[in-house]
Amino acid sequence: MNAEILKQLGDDLRNARRARGLTQPELASRLGRDRARISELERGLRNNRASRDRLTLVAEICDALGLVPLLVPAARAAEVRALIAPQQVTRGGNTTGSAFEDVFVDLSDENGDD
Repeated sequence: MNAEILKQLGDDLRNARRARGLTQPELASRLGRDRARISELERGLRNNRASRDRLTLVAEICDALGLVPLLVPAARAAEVRALIAPQQVTRGGNTTGSAFEDVFVDLSDENGDD
């Protein structure tokens, strides 16, 4: 896996926290988590110490698909999505979705349980 993906994500998370004037203990308190978990995540990502968790799986999928996870301010998310949204392709008169929609299937049950 491309180690740069995790390092950049760790740097982005740390920089976003700092830009908002939050310390690790303050962010942990907002999340109802232990400060050590925030530190562990930021440090682990920046030092490419990936574990076998969901975040690592997301990074591995991104790497395999040639994608880069990017942190975007929530207020600008729609604008950024519009800039990078794949064009709809028409094949034989039928409009198809993106490659992401072709590859990934929502396997969650109808009740929303994971």
